[in-house]
Amino acid sequence: MYDVIIIGAGIGGLTCSAKLASKGKRVLILEKIHHIGGTSHIFRRGNFLFPMGPLSFSFPNLVKEILDDIGINQNISFQRSNFQLITPEIDILYSQEWNNFKERLKELYPKDRIGIEKFFLEFGKLLKAISQVNRWHPEFLVGKKRELAELKLLKLHREEYELYEKYKEKSSKIILDEYLENNSLKRLLGSQGTFEPVMNMVHLAFMWNVMSIEGIWFPSCGIHGINELLREYIQKNDGEIKLNTPVNEIIIENNKAIGVKIKGGELYRAHWIVANADYKKVFLELLNPNKVSKLYLDVVKNTAYTGSEFCVYLGINPEKVDLSRMRADHLFYRAKILKSQDIDNEDFENKEIEICLWSNKSSDFAPEGMKSLVLRVNMPYKHFERWWIGEKKRKKGYKEYKYELAEKLIDTVEQVLPGLSSSIQVKEIATPLTYNDWGQRYRGSIAGWSRVIKKIRIKSRLLLQGPIERLLMVGIYSVLEPFLGGYPVSMYTGSLAADLILEKS
Repeated sequence: MYDVIIIGAGIGGLTCSAKLASKGKRVLILEKIHHIGGTSHIFRRGNFLFPMGPLSFSFPNLVKEILDDIGINQNISFQRSNFQLITPEIDILYSQEWNNFKERLKELYPKDRIGIEKFFLEFGKLLKAISQVNRWHPEFLVGKKRELAELKLLKLHREEYELYEKYKEKSSKIILDEYLENNSLKRLLGSQGTFEPVMNMVHLAFMWNVMSIEGIWFPSCGIHGINELLREYIQKNDGEIKLNTPVNEIIIENNKAIGVKIKGGELYRAHWIVANADYKKVFLELLNPNKVSKLYLDVVKNTAYTGSEFCVYLGINPEKVDLSRMRADHLFYRAKILKSQDIDNEDFENKEIEICLWSNKSSDFAPEGMKSLVLRVNMPYKHFERWWIGEKKRKKGYKEYKYELAEKLIDTVEQVLPGLSSSIQVKEIATPLTYNDWGQRYRGSIAGWSRVIKKIRIKSRLLLQGPIERLLMVGIYSVLEPFLGGYPVSMYTGSLAADLILEKS
């Protein structure tokens, strides 16, 4: 009998397990695949190392605070990542300090100067209000911390709370249309890129707080290095980690989680179950549907996730490619912006492409004299679904098709990075099927729940506690909005879950 069984060795599960193990709890992590960290992991192709998922993260001080709280006092430094956008209409670094960004926009869009000033004034108040939302808002806390926050809320944080409530259901598109005329400017402020604004104002504030106020950073030990620190700490404190051990079912009795059944039928029992798997997989696949209300399952099923992506990893010879237009580690490039009812998923010129100069983050990621790039672009799971015949099984022709698609993507990127094709030494490709099967993400989703207001059916912001007693959710899918960014919010929810278990033990 374990104190806690944790499904999934992603960063949320590792954090939760490490904190509990440090307090003497008997913990067991069951991980379906062959490595820890989930998509926060790296892989080797030739002499190059590439990322499976996140390229950087925000709130480094919170990450360090959580590690220190667990008892991991590793000296980690952080290097800030910068972000650039290039379209036919603009070339701008948008990760700069908030007021400097405002002044730069006024220079670029003189006809919207007054509107920019008014928007930044209104939006700035909201940014300030939500900057530490996890410290004071009950919706982002659990247990005694939540109760204390509820008592203090209107006495100490009335102004922030009222701003949060005012804007949490308000469309960012409506606000931007009210102040601004230029559509490119509205898309930039409303999506940090070239997409039409679809978020509520609070979600948009979370995004800009991460980008411009807190910043986005890369740790000196690598993101995978933090995972390893947690793994070592868990095992040093007698925690168990079983890889290649998929959970088939969470066992429920009298509306309480009591254990899990793994592939092969073996049953493990525990006082608590913590799931660091995505929400839909847990509630739609790992639970007996007769144990959860149909109404709740319908809400989960009908609330949309973010989409998937097509990703190309390249090891390159930098002497053969012109990288001069990249003024940041992360360049978002869109060759053309056309409005069309019928979206062509293979028309990469009309898509926003992320180009990350990955090897700039660490000298370990590419051999001496070489560099590496990661190219990522939105791609619906449905576009690749016809190739899927089973987990990690594909129809004949899949490999040829994904390489053909990669060449189209590289040809488009070559418009901004001339010579790219001739510089390539190593190439690897991930599709939505990769994220589904290897990343264990429902239909290849990469970034949690949908950002689109109209697609949200769930109302609670923090989904750590659900309808089943002693079953807790951690990770990016345990929050409706990644208010700290993906990696830190996964650590934060893992820490919260551990606190709640300790509090109730």
